[in-house]
Amino acid sequence: MDTAPRSAFLASVVRPNERTAVLGVTNVVKTIAQSMGPLITGIFAGRDLFWLSFVAAGSLKVGYDLGMLAAFVGHQTIEDMEDRPAANEEQGSRQIDDLDE
Repeated sequence: MDTAPRSAFLASVVRPNERTAVLGVTNVVKTIAQSMGPLITGIFAGRDLFWLSFVAAGSLKVGYDLGMLAAFVGHQTIEDMEDRPAANEEQGSRQIDDLDE
């Protein structure tokens, strides 16, 4: 997942008061991971396993995307959560009206 879609996705599934913290932690982890890439690639290249750096990078990227999917599968967006209480209140008022009759 690229940076802009990831940020938009995370902003839509976390509460507004949590967005700064979540996006901050995500960017810190991403920066640390990016700084480790050249070190690991250098180790692989020094052992004539340069191709392994591409396999590792691709595997980590797929693992990251699948991890994001697993963490948020079935999770509602903020807009969906805001719409839900109104629907529940409406249904509850209908049930009360039915009891009155």
